[in-house]
Amino acid sequence: MGKVIACVNEKGGVAKTTTVKNVAAGFALRGKKVLVVDLDPSFNLTKSLGMGNKGINGSICDILDRSIAYEDIPEGYGIHHQEEGIDIVTSSEKLREYENKLFLAPQREIVLRRYMETIREKYDYIFIDCLAGLGILVVNALFCADSLIIPLAPQFLSVEAMQNLYTNIAMIRKQNGTNVKPEVLGTVFTMVRTNTNNDKNIMEWVKDTYSQGANFFKVYIPSLVKYSESDLDGHSIYGYEPNSPAAMIYSELVNEIFERLGENAEPKAGENVRRS
Repeated sequence: MGKVIACVNEKGGVAKTTTVKNVAAGFALRGKKVLVVDLDPSFNLTKSLGMGNKGINGSICDILDRSIAYEDIPEGYGIHHQEEGIDIVTSSEKLREYENKLFLAPQREIVLRRYMETIREKYDYIFIDCLAGLGILVVNALFCADSLIIPLAPQFLSVEAMQNLYTNIAMIRKQNGTNVKPEVLGTVFTMVRTNTNNDKNIMEWVKDTYSQGANFFKVYIPSLVKYSESDLDGHSIYGYEPNSPAAMIYSELVNEIFERLGENAEPKAGENVRRS
């Protein structure tokens, strides 16, 4: 049975999509069968994997419609294959309508989970790229996730959003018990400016303040232009420049995630890995 990992932070612009794309690609390189689900109406994950033209038919919207109606979903429906060995459920702007659609649906919190239960056994890992905030779409992701990865930019608003996320997850768990089970697999600092001490100081303060529960990864992700270039290229950083320092950094993060999941794989980390 595959594990579902949601990438979530209530604040936007913290590299959730970049993290999902490159971690998922790193898992695929290590022989894992991986699916990514774009649960964001901006559909940046869809576009950054070169699948922008696949988001009209058979997207997450069509899957949610069928699940809301309790219709059978044919095997493989809405799943597209990306050339780096990643499967993807694409998104589109139409997903903006689904906050209201889901809110009015019966058993609204588990619409996505009903679909996930039909495909989990076909994958080793399923990654969900969540939109910002904590609306009903993100709540659906929480109800089907086994664990969470929290990207965190070293900025006040990003840290505040992380704190709000912890509070809201605890509240949802209290109201719904074992139906909401994800624990924080790890928090990764992203978009770190290495040319200033300000970001380093914020990172140290955050680690001291939130030492319990956040499970900070040792590796942090610096702000590098190669990541945005790979988005435009429609590939992960491994498909764009596999031997670059930018790729080596994500490779080391994947190694850390593998360790926490109890996985064994041949390390593919390179040199010049930034550590906090």
